[in-house]
Amino acid sequence: MKKIFILIVVILGIKELSAQELRGTWIARDQLATKEALALAMDSLAANNFNVVYVNAWSRGYPLWQSDIFYQHTGTAIDPAFVGRDILAEAIAEGHKHGLHVEAWFEYGFVGGYVLYYPGTSGKGKIFDVHPEWVAKRQDGGEKDNSNFYWMVQTRRDVQDFLIALCTEMARKYDLDGIELDRIRYSSLQYGYDSYTDSLYRLEHSGNPLPINYSDASFIRWRADKLNEFAARIYDSLKAINPNLNISNAPSLYSSSSYTSYTNFCQDWAWWVNNNKIDNVQVQMYVSSPASFSSILDYANTLAANKSKVFPAFAVAPSGTPLILESVLQFIDIARAKGHNGNSIWYYTDLRSYFSGIKNARYNDKTYPPFSKTDWREVKKIISISNSADAVRFGNWFNSLVYGYDGPSIYSNYGDSAAVSYYIDVPANGFYEVYAFVPIGADRAQNAEYIVIDPSGVEKRVYVDQSDVNNKRWFKLGDFKLKAGRSLVAVLSNRGIAAGKRVSADAIMIKLNRRLSPEVITSVETEKNLNESFEHKINLKNYPNPFNDQTTVTFELTESKRVDLSLYNILGENVMKVERFSGKKGINNIQIDTSSFPSGIYFCSLELDDKIYFGKLLLLK
Repeated sequence: MKKIFILIVVILGIKELSAQELRGTWIARDQLATKEALALAMDSLAANNFNVVYVNAWSRGYPLWQSDIFYQHTGTAIDPAFVGRDILAEAIAEGHKHGLHVEAWFEYGFVGGYVLYYPGTSGKGKIFDVHPEWVAKRQDGGEKDNSNFYWMVQTRRDVQDFLIALCTEMARKYDLDGIELDRIRYSSLQYGYDSYTDSLYRLEHSGNPLPINYSDASFIRWRADKLNEFAARIYDSLKAINPNLNISNAPSLYSSSSYTSYTNFCQDWAWWVNNNKIDNVQVQMYVSSPASFSSILDYANTLAANKSKVFPAFAVAPSGTPLILESVLQFIDIARAKGHNGNSIWYYTDLRSYFSGIKNARYNDKTYPPFSKTDWREVKKIISISNSADAVRFGNWFNSLVYGYDGPSIYSNYGDSAAVSYYIDVPANGFYEVYAFVPIGADRAQNAEYIVIDPSGVEKRVYVDQSDVNNKRWFKLGDFKLKAGRSLVAVLSNRGIAAGKRVSADAIMIKLNRRLSPEVITSVETEKNLNESFEHKINLKNYPNPFNDQTTVTFELTESKRVDLSLYNILGENVMKVERFSGKKGINNIQIDTSSFPSGIYFCSLELDDKIYFGKLLLLK
């Protein structure tokens, strides 16, 4: 972990930061029933130093966002349980306000229907009402699997195109941090006996029919190859839209000696990793023993050529029986000890009773995913209505019993001329999502007017129905290009409301839209600024620089202190460590001999009073 820490510190110019580490979990349907439940989940995860949240987005054969693609096929835009809402939009607002990374969990993958949940369908799934030929079949002609799922035919190009279209729609429409695919596999080896798959197999096998033995090794390989082709297509399609999206998958592994995901489900996730058709995988292991977890993880690392793309994942309640906290901590320790930069744990609901124990013992400090810049989700501002310097009121406003973002909201009445002007110190130039926190009431206006103002003075008016419960909490006003520095960003007024109505006012939030502004850098300083910062603190430098074989590191102390000095290569590997020694008051000089090192960039770190200072060294031979 130390080598990763130093590399991050050097590159990003952050003096104090834990090693970047994935700390992920999944939010399932049970926390999506209300906006408040989803918000509480995000608040809790951030407070306990998790950093990646996989939010259910494709569930039981329905999208949990407002999908034009699904509507074009079925006439339905979202799961009937969430009509009027947009779970992805809500999750992004609530998660990004904390700096959490939000990934759309494409949970059901090739599953198109769930027999216990098919509102408005003929009994298999909404998509099967319009595409009955898409239903996957077993050799005996059966369709429903043992988990009451109906699957779509994995080999069909139109099915694959449909799933790719759903995912690319999310990538184009939302400022997501990633998309996690799931169930990109077969339900079991018994499937793959539909008429389309039979025809395709015959076409590619000189007219020979599908094997009678569904466990035939060559048939497993053929089905897995078709899934590999799909995995490559969906990865390439998503990266073409947004190369910064983290594309992941949640495959399983149940054995320390057998590739069970492949042999049981035709899921060759190691091929995705080894052929760069996935950014990382959260390998799910349903085990209760740390020893079993360790041995399965060892086997997983024999499958994947790049360990940095493999994140172990485990359940705190495998088979419904909760683990003791000590075992959960051991699982985290095992992943770290084996060189994995983090892990994911499911689900949020089961995790809640472990939060304090995990935070106090392992997740002490906030950190960031290892595949992300540290400031990726930190460019944001929230102006509370109680902030009178930045939320400037005009006219008559009154405290409301309706609670807002962090306290009582305020309201103005019909007939008064009232407005609130929101001034924001915008962190950097770029495109921002602008949100209003909307308190809801039956007597509130259906046309509350928000005006968002860009740096050129152009105004955009957005009208919000403050009586509609679906609009409560964070309401996105739109994406706007803003300029760094303090400026008037938004105005809320009671102009034009109906007689007897009121307008509520509360917080405004801006957050950098990384889909539209991926290159904005705020925490990364220039080398010149870094050197100026170091010189101001302890005047850390070396001479000569560049150098050949030997250089002298110099630094200044205001009093005698014990210090550590280390040297790291560009990979973050510790290549030299000077044992802890007493630095004297004033100028200190330490000569470093690098005659055995190859040419390249090296980073010198000096630890002092729990702070770390650093500098860049250039060795030329």
